[in-house]
Amino acid sequence: MREEISCVAGPRQWGDTRESWLSRVPRTVKKVLVTERETVTYRIVKSLWYREIQDPDHYAARDIRRAAGIIEARKEALALVGKYQTLIGGMRAADSDFYSAEIARLERVASMLCGKDRT
Repeated sequence: MREEISCVAGPRQWGDTRESWLSRVPRTVKKVLVTERETVTYRIVKSLWYREIQDPDHYAARDIRRAAGIIEARKEALALVGKYQTLIGGMRAADSDFYSAEIARLERVASMLCGKDRT
C-alpha cells in the first residue's frame, strides 16, 4: 500500500514534511477519480501508511490503488508519446514526403494518447 500512496502523493519536495506530503493524497485521488466527494481523508491515508488499517479491501485502499494505476498509465502513455515524437522527428528529417502517411498516423496516435483528440 505504501507504494501506491507514494505514487499518488508524488515526489517529496524539499520543504515537505511527511504530513504535508501525505495530505496531497486525498486531493489527488479526488482529482484523478473525478469524484465530487472526498472518499479518502488524510486520517485514513495516515492510517494506511502506518499500517493501522491493514484491510486490503478497505474502500480507501481500493480508491488509492485505482488512482495509482491511472497515474502510472498516464506516465506510460506520456513516455510513449515522447518516443513517437522522436520517431516523427526522425522521419521528417529523413524524408517527410515519403513518410507523410506514417507521420500523420503517429501524430494522431500521439494526440489520442495525450488526450487532445476526443473523436
